[in-house]
Amino acid sequence: MSVRAARVLALLTVIGTFFGTPGTVPAYAAGAKTPVFAIIDIQRILRESMAVHALSKAMQGQRTKAQAELRAKEKNLRAADQELARQRTILSSEVFGQKRKELEQQVAALQREVKQRRREFDRDFSAGMAVVQKELAAVARDIAKERGLDLILSKATVVIVKPEFDLSKEALERLNAKLPKIAAPPKQN
Repeated sequence: MSVRAARVLALLTVIGTFFGTPGTVPAYAAGAKTPVFAIIDIQRILRESMAVHALSKAMQGQRTKAQAELRAKEKNLRAADQELARQRTILSSEVFGQKRKELEQQVAALQREVKQRRREFDRDFSAGMAVVQKELAAVARDIAKERGLDLILSKATVVIVKPEFDLSKEALERLNAKLPKIAAPPKQN
C-alpha cells in the first residue's frame, strides 16, 4: 500500500469514527434529539412595544419640564452676570471679586445639577427598559414552553432563517397585552 493510500484510509477511519457510516447516528449524537428552535427580533419588539413608547413619552415630558426649569435658572444667572458687569465700575474690587466668585459658584452648581439630572434620566429610562426586557424574557419563556422549544435565538445573531421560525409578532402581541404601558418614575425635587 502506498503512503497516499494509507493516509486516505486513515482519514476515512477518523471520519467514520466521528461521523459514522452513512445511515448511522454519529457516536456523539446517540440519543440526542434534534433541537427545536425559533427566533425573535428583540430590537424590533423593543422599538414597537407599547410600553417602550409610553416610557419614552413620559420621560420626554419630564425632560421637557426639567429643561424649562434649567433654562429659567440659566436665564437668571445670565441676568445676574450682566447686572454684575454693569456694577463693576461702582463696586470696590473686593466686593466685585466676592460677587463674581458667588456667581461662578452658582454657575458651577447649575452645571452639576444638569449633569445630575441627565444621569437620573438615563438611570430611570434604563430601569424602565429593564422591566420591559424582563417581561419580554418571560413572554419568550412562555412561548418556548407552550411550543416545546429548546432554544429561542435573537434575530440579531441569525443570518438566514425561514419566516416560520420568526415568532417576533407573537412575542410583541403578548408583551403588549401583558405590559401595555410603563410609567416613568415620578421626580422628586
